[in-house]
Amino acid sequence: MENQDNDKIVLERPIGSEDTKMLRTNGKHSDDENKSKLDISKNSTKLSNDKTARFSDISTILYAIIFGMLFGFFMNKGTVFVAPTIRKQMLFQRFAMLKMFLAAVGTSMLSVALLSLCCNKLYTKILNGYIEHNSRRGILHYLLGGTLIGLGMVTCGSCPGTVFVQVGSGIINSLFTCLGGLLGTYFYYIFVHERVSREKFPSTSLVLRRVSDLLHIPSVVFHIAFGVLLLGISIGLEFVVSWKSDLNDNLLRKGTLNPERTFGHIFGMAAWPPSICGAGVGLLQLFFIFFLEKSLGASSAFTVFAAQLCRITTIGQALPSLNSFAFGLKNHVALLFAFGAIAGSALSSSLSQTIPLGAENGANIVSSLVGGFLLLLGARCAGGCTSGQGISGMTHLLVGSYITTACIFGGGIIFGFSTWLSNDEWRFQNL
Repeated sequence: MENQDNDKIVLERPIGSEDTKMLRTNGKHSDDENKSKLDISKNSTKLSNDKTARFSDISTILYAIIFGMLFGFFMNKGTVFVAPTIRKQMLFQRFAMLKMFLAAVGTSMLSVALLSLCCNKLYTKILNGYIEHNSRRGILHYLLGGTLIGLGMVTCGSCPGTVFVQVGSGIINSLFTCLGGLLGTYFYYIFVHERVSREKFPSTSLVLRRVSDLLHIPSVVFHIAFGVLLLGISIGLEFVVSWKSDLNDNLLRKGTLNPERTFGHIFGMAAWPPSICGAGVGLLQLFFIFFLEKSLGASSAFTVFAAQLCRITTIGQALPSLNSFAFGLKNHVALLFAFGAIAGSALSSSLSQTIPLGAENGANIVSSLVGGFLLLLGARCAGGCTSGQGISGMTHLLVGSYITTACIFGGGIIFGFSTWLSNDEWRFQNL
């Protein structure tokens, strides 16, 4: 009994200063330990996020280069990068360009239909971004821009995308087309952009509406129906006009090399049926949207390259609209894609032993400079070229893109016939 009372006394003894100090010390150690664990957790999360971001950036770089190489390879095999092919298409003497374009748009539409069914949220995001990109362009932008692109295509025998393919195939004067393109880009951002891109058009504007909405047809149905139709027309044209008839004799001979001298007979051919190559380019739309979260386009590479001058502070401050393209991996994807296209074209020409192609497959220096200038001035006015507004814009079903595409080919055809009638040199009798 006495022992129990003593224990009770001990238990009921008030906590002294030493005990309080001990409790505080223990509490402090506990707080420090928790804080240390929290810091470690934060650092681990940060390292994990950094690794994820780094891996994402590396993947984006690789995707852009690989897709660019595929683009350059298909465009090279389709021979639509050769100046006579483009010019004679406008005169309806060759049809490789038409076959390839129809197949590319058709396959791109089918790719988007698949995305709409499987990843509608992703496609809606890309579509809204594309509409926002064009929200400061009215019908005059598309009319003028498309017409300038058509004039430029006939003048230099190229378009903003195929000029990279020309560079890769060894057509020397294509470098002057690139120079003209850069000059056209600077001209647009120095003298034109701020004057014509002030007003943002509402989403109800006709040029920002989708054809499927105007016709009250579900977009997926439109994509599938017209995708199959355009692809079918392209394949049908192959039976009406043989793809070999679009090649000059020299290129045709090089297209039937001994397979033992090249990496397989198919890859050793200098040309493939344009409908197959076009389908390959159109399929890139699926990969672009899914892996890079952007639409297929080539002309923005000139803008990004030109924007690097804006890293100089005074220039960047003077051209804020161009300065926005100077930084960030999202912008540099276009440049990586262009370098990939050059490499892919060089690979195709090397396998078929057609590198370098002669100067007769390009344009002269003056035509290259002037044509490149017109191409990029038009592409910046219209917000894209034959790939950005032609393939991607038509795939997204924007009215403005259809207007641009009509003006590209309409302007090219009118200018091509007027020049052909007045200048024998443009007949390309020896090509």
